[in-house]
Amino acid sequence: MGALAKKGKSKYQIMMREVSDSIQDLALAYGERNTIQACVRTLGLIKNVENRKVFSAVIRLFAVECIRRDLGFYMVEKAVSRDAADNTTDTLHGLNNLLASNINPLLESLNVPDHALYTPIAADWEKYYSAPNFGEIHGSKL
Repeated sequence: MGALAKKGKSKYQIMMREVSDSIQDLALAYGERNTIQACVRTLGLIKNVENRKVFSAVIRLFAVECIRRDLGFYMVEKAVSRDAADNTTDTLHGLNNLLASNINPLLESLNVPDHALYTPIAADWEKYYSAPNFGEIHGSKL
């Protein structure tokens, strides 16, 4: 920032035009790291094996999504290899499959109200596809 100030740029210009994106990226990464660390600490307190397995999958899903969002950056910086990047898709699918069978208890534990589930397919996909559904928005709870 000092070099930008020496070039005659105002503090406003530096903060809002030059480094704002970097500051926001740093804040997001910091928040995500704190979230994952808090989740890992909480995971250590869970005694029930099945609950521990599900919560571990939720944490991993969050972490994989964070990595995938910025995967291009990580690959350019050589922090993630091509093979590891390719594996994120399989990891994501595996975690989604594991969590799909636990979706209702997860939604209840997160206090997600029924009216917030605006897509009928989210509740029972077999019932949803058993008859013409005219698109997901038709018959929604909105």
